[in-house]
Amino acid sequence: MMARHERKHAELALRLGGISLLALAALVGRHLFAAADPRGKHEAICYLLALIGMASACAGAALAVLGRHLFDQVDLPSRWTIHDLRRRQD
Repeated sequence: MMARHERKHAELALRLGGISLLALAALVGRHLFAAADPRGKHEAICYLLALIGMASACAGAALAVLGRHLFDQVDLPSRWTIHDLRRRQD
């Protein structure tokens, strides 16, 4: 059975989702720059907005650039894999 990310329109949907997350990050960043408060009354909400903006920018960039290739399997070199010591002793 084909995985959901391998379907026909998954590439377009993932890239559009990434672009929308980048747009959300830009909107949040614009709001953060506009709502500068020297007295620090909105400190908690500004940290929350910064967290939302950074997370959506990172996820959006990965989705927009890689699309469905984000889920491709990658072969690791042998030095980064866990070796079973019981097999070596045989």
